[in-house]
Amino acid sequence: MSATLDATHSIRPRYIPGYAIRDDVSAESRRKGFADVEGWGNVSVLQNAGTTLKVERGKTIFRDGDLAEFSYRVIGGAVRLCKLFPDGRRQIVDFCLPGDFFGFGSPDEYALTAEAVSDATVIRYSRKHIEHLGRVSPDFRDHLMALLHRGLSSAQNHLFMLGRQTVKERVTSFLLMMLDRQGRAGENGDRLDLPMGRQDIADYLGLTIETVCRALSDLKRNGAIKAPGTREIVVTNATLLRATAEGDA
Repeated sequence: MSATLDATHSIRPRYIPGYAIRDDVSAESRRKGFADVEGWGNVSVLQNAGTTLKVERGKTIFRDGDLAEFSYRVIGGAVRLCKLFPDGRRQIVDFCLPGDFFGFGSPDEYALTAEAVSDATVIRYSRKHIEHLGRVSPDFRDHLMALLHRGLSSAQNHLFMLGRQTVKERVTSFLLMMLDRQGRAGENGDRLDLPMGRQDIADYLGLTIETVCRALSDLKRNGAIKAPGTREIVVTNATLLRATAEGDA
């Protein structure tokens, strides 16, 4: 099934993953048949169970306070999870990339707002269907519990970053995190494609956009990275980049 969502809304180095639940499927899960043949790490019992949604850039998937009727998985593009404050401020809690689950484990209402960072494709699963699968399949229930535990650990790491890391450590840790999530080791010559802009990065790191831009300029001036485009980063000195993330540079 497919549909269009049309809602609108008025540690190696100490890299910090976030609140989205990432399914890095273990060998045991694969042996039990929980990985799909396309390599998304999807559990087989979820195949053909959801609705595919096309979400335009900037559109809202769900809002903080909405009834948590669905869970989601990104299969294309990127989604941000954020908290919006009455005075216009925004704290981004995580970026969901292809393969990431979000909305799982929510109580009766969503605690965050989910928005498309770029044009995105997501699969939407009924919460009732997920709960039913958890009741009838112990393996599936254990799999979801493992994902939720990883999500909690990631959330704790994010809080550590916001409370304890310096500006340079936050920015370089973010770059290393994104490289890792795109399957790159963070070595010299590795290219990072950022789906989000500088303001999104600032709102994730708890910084101003000017501070993020200055930190990136410092990394370029020091020879750790170069930026061929506004959303492209190339690692030119991996040793320096990692040392900066660790607070040793």
